[in-house]
Amino acid sequence: MKKKLISFLLAVSALGSTAFAETLTADYGASGASFKSEGDDRAVIMCYDDEGKLCYSNMYKSENGEFTAAVPDEYMNAKKKIYFAATGRLMDFEIKQEETPSPTASPEPTPAPSPEASAKPSETAEPQKTLPSVYEKESDRIYAPAMVKEVSVSTGANGDDVYALTLFYAGEEISVGVETDLTIATAPEAYSYMKGETVNALREGDVICLTANISGDRIRTVDFIFRPTDEDIVTGGTDYGVNFEKLVTDGGMVAGKWAYMNYGSHTPTDRYAYAFGIIGRSDSNSFMLINKNGLEDDGIEFDLARDTIVYSCDVGAKDYELEITDRAAVRTTLPRSAFNNDEAKAELTDDYSYNYALVRIVDGTAADVILYNNYNE
Repeated sequence: MKKKLISFLLAVSALGSTAFAETLTADYGASGASFKSEGDDRAVIMCYDDEGKLCYSNMYKSENGEFTAAVPDEYMNAKKKIYFAATGRLMDFEIKQEETPSPTASPEPTPAPSPEASAKPSETAEPQKTLPSVYEKESDRIYAPAMVKEVSVSTGANGDDVYALTLFYAGEEISVGVETDLTIATAPEAYSYMKGETVNALREGDVICLTANISGDRIRTVDFIFRPTDEDIVTGGTDYGVNFEKLVTDGGMVAGKWAYMNYGSHTPTDRYAYAFGIIGRSDSNSFMLINKNGLEDDGIEFDLARDTIVYSCDVGAKDYELEITDRAAVRTTLPRSAFNNDEAKAELTDDYSYNYALVRIVDGTAADVILYNNYNE
């Protein structure tokens, strides 16, 4: 079944902007929607259809601190966002239109709206509750990792072939079109050969990160983060490092941007970081990752939020089975008898199967957990 193609509003991540739960309301006159914004000289207005797909975008410049946006009539009722390039603000955008009076009624005269009041973000509007609470702001969603479900060839808006990626992203299954000549920008040490490849080289179960252009209608970069191995990671014949760092990092960084947590260390001060390891212990609200040494004292502990984003890949199945799931799926396969009580150290042998987790940490919280279950089963 062909999945709907929806747009990412990812350019704000590349520009380092911050999303605000505010609404800017503009008055609509003969020349278009008019509004002011202190310190800004350019604004991009983006309109979205009922399915969340970008259907119109345009950039507008200010004159003497005032903007006039001539949004086409067919998009007047679409959901809108506005992005200010200078200050990096991303806001909901509404256009206030005067209602046409009924021909059978004598309309009451209405006072002219104050340009000062209409130029400011609404102070009474309720915040848009479109994000999982584990994402505190829009940029947390923008930076989220995506798990690859399928890669196929499709036709783009201009009639050219594109690669259609079916992904798990921000807790949903979506499809994204990527130009066939766009190549992967970064890859971890163990998969360095993926750098420079097109996205057609991606496989089921891979984890990537995407950014797009400012209008959100074209993917600009693809970073390769992780690929499940064919053999068990800890008992197999390949050395991926004590902390499995070769599977996820290059030069100590994930996708060239984010920190990687080492075992025995504290939670990183960076807002975004990654961790990877064996799920050594778990309960309904938390779990612990252990590394190749199996020491519980060096383990990394995470709390699970009610709406932590969780995907799973059953590598023990004949064909990988991918699923969008929830925190209840985050569990260990190691019995307590696997741990030596004197040393609190797990004996990581072929006698056990293993569940691994790739975790994205947002401000100290496990926001995204990607499970690779039933290795060595």
